[in-house]
Parts: sequence; structure tokens; C-alpha cells
Amino acid sequence: MKSAPLFLLLLTGLPVAGHAQSNPTADSLRRRGELVGARPSGDLLARPRGTRPAAASDPVQQHLLASDIDLTQASAYQLPDLYERFISTTREERRQWSYRDWDGAGQVLARLNQRYGQVRTELPLEERLRIRTFQGEFHTLRGAREVKSKLD
Repeated sequence: MKSAPLFLLLLTGLPVAGHAQSNPTADSLRRRGELVGARPSGDLLARPRGTRPAAASDPVQQHLLASDIDLTQASAYQLPDLYERFISTTREERRQWSYRDWDGAGQVLARLNQRYGQVRTELPLEERLRIRTFQGEFHTLRGAREVKSKLD
């Protein structure tokens, strides 16, 4: 199983991630609403004010999360389960995905991350670390797919 070494690599970074979230710089970033250690968002999903977000009606999101939930209204305590469903579906289906499927999954993850950024301070540290692990795993799987495509 090739993903086991990647998973172990992600696990080795958990103690460092816990330390990073407890330093004063991380605390000040958290208060301002920025994700600690995240890549710059670039706000790819920006939309004009007053328009309805593509949340509850998005069939890709419904499939990946196994739920028709409006992410803009999701509670902090729903997010760990939503991330787990998202990554579980990604793990199961990734080998058959096209670039379009990966882009759709990336957009769903961006919506999850946006909501996480709004409510993460309501979650205990263990749940935040779990979510960050799911985020990292998605990017690892996507990167592995890109490398495999280039090698083929």
C-alpha cells in the first residue's frame, strides 16, 4: 500500500503542528481569521455579494459529503465528520477521477475550508489537528495523481 508511507509522514508532523498552533504568532493569526500554516487562499471561489453560495444544491458536494448540507450554516462540531466523509469518498474514488473531478473536489474542499476558517476556534485542538490532517491528505493525493499523470 503506497499511501501508508505518506500517512506516516503526515503523522510525524502532528507534534510540530500542535506546537505551531500554540505559539503567540499563531494565536494572533487565529484571532484575525487566518488559517495557520495554510497556503494563501487566492479566493478562487469569490462571488458577488448577495448571490447564493453553491452549497446545498451542488451535486458534487452532495456526493462527496454524502449530505445535502449548506456549508455556510454548518456548525463547528459538524465539520470533522464532513471532512472525514469528504476524504473517505476521495480515497475510494480517486483512481477513476479525471482532472475535472479533482477540480470539483477542490472546490468542495475550499468551501469546507472557508467554513472551517469561520468556526475553528470553537473546536478543540484535537479536532483541528484531525481536520488539518484531512486537508493535507487531500493535497497529497491530488499531488500524487498529478505526478502519476506526468510519469504516464
